[in-house]
Amino acid sequence: MNLVCYFVASVLSLATLDGVDANKFTFGVRQMTEEIISDKFSLCSDGNPINVTVLSIESPTSGVQIGPFEMVSKKTVVKVKVEMGGKEYYGEGTNKTTAKSTLLQLQDENIPFERTEFSVALKKALENALD
Repeated sequence: MNLVCYFVASVLSLATLDGVDANKFTFGVRQMTEEIISDKFSLCSDGNPINVTVLSIESPTSGVQIGPFEMVSKKTVVKVKVEMGGKEYYGEGTNKTTAKSTLLQLQDENIPFERTEFSVALKKALENALD
């Protein structure tokens, strides 16, 4: 039986997610980390600290336009570092979205079509780091 328990002590981001409040962003990363950690370890308020750093958020876009029709492919890549138990774990998560439309206008070229695309990539990155 594993008697060691953990808590998310800090969340730091070296990247920004446009349009998302910093506190909401931090809360979301903390909540997702706790969810993933709780699958393998116990969580407690006075346990060993876990520090999460979002190293980068990238979202390259590529597209093809034929007349008024456009197909855009956007890939969200999130890189994280998790410090836990005196060790550093690195992870990367990717989520790809494709949209077909007529005269498509992306309101925000920096980050994905839906904010949920970021969260899917973040979850993959955390799972990759903690696997």
